[in-house]
Amino acid sequence: MNNVFKPVRIKGKIFAKNIQSNEIAERGLIRDTQLRSAEQNGEVCIVSASGRVTRIPAMEMGVMPEKRDPPKMSFMASKSEIDPAVMFDNLRRLTKMVGKGIQPSLVITGSAGTGKTYLVKQTLSEMGLEESTDFVHFKGRATAAGLFVTLYENCDKIVVLDDCDSVFKDADAVNILKGALDSYDIRKISYLTTKPLKDEFGGPLPRTFEFTGKIIFISNIHQSDLDEAIRSRSFVADVDLTKGQMFDRVEQLMDKMESTIPKPAKLEALRPAKDQAVSLMKELEAEFAGVSINLRSFIKAARICAMGFPEPKMMIAEQIIEPK
Repeated sequence: MNNVFKPVRIKGKIFAKNIQSNEIAERGLIRDTQLRSAEQNGEVCIVSASGRVTRIPAMEMGVMPEKRDPPKMSFMASKSEIDPAVMFDNLRRLTKMVGKGIQPSLVITGSAGTGKTYLVKQTLSEMGLEESTDFVHFKGRATAAGLFVTLYENCDKIVVLDDCDSVFKDADAVNILKGALDSYDIRKISYLTTKPLKDEFGGPLPRTFEFTGKIIFISNIHQSDLDEAIRSRSFVADVDLTKGQMFDRVEQLMDKMESTIPKPAKLEALRPAKDQAVSLMKELEAEFAGVSINLRSFIKAARICAMGFPEPKMMIAEQIIEPK
């Protein structure tokens, strides 16, 4: 029995354990691939004097196989079953927490064209907060110096940073963002540079200031690509939708999107054009690769359907299928 080993797991790694002495064998005595196969099939490994490894059922040797914990479900995979209306209602509630000062920061991730920015600004406005006075919205590329100046000039407001993913490529900008996202009521933000910083009027800026405002950071990157230091400092809301969830999202919001779509002259209501747009988008998604399914592509499709093009499907395809 000195040459019989069973596979065991220690901190997730697989090892060979002698069933008589209970000692762990040296690495390499039995290859990991052989141990994994034995583990999967409920077997033990017998090592001959020449080093040859033979696997036999553990029960034949009177050995009970090691019990393995059942595999755990991926949380991100489970989110594909959630109704998008619930996801965006949760996002609205988290935004209100920032607006009320309960939580100083929120990072929102997810695919483009889902209505993240619109919901955030709408929620803050519904709370009686005014843009420019109570909250500010900045969109696009941000450098470390630009981020520092923006936070300084709005140090007591809610700062909504939208599509500013460039900050993640700049270590200085990431450190500034970390300081702003901390959970303290008052956060000290510093930017140590040899070049003097100036405000929009050319006046000098301090190297350190106290930030009492709030941060809502909106990004299209996947949550798994989010800097862990950023994630750990704030609440995170992920609204990365599957194609099915995105269609659900479109159908839930289509009645609220009339202002962006012209009313067709031959139809009493706009709904038939919207229904046709969704139907044609589903047909295209089933037939072609690279179909963009989001609120922006739906608006394009609905506008085409509303204008009565004779071949709307191909017109829509040209607008919403990514060229390869």
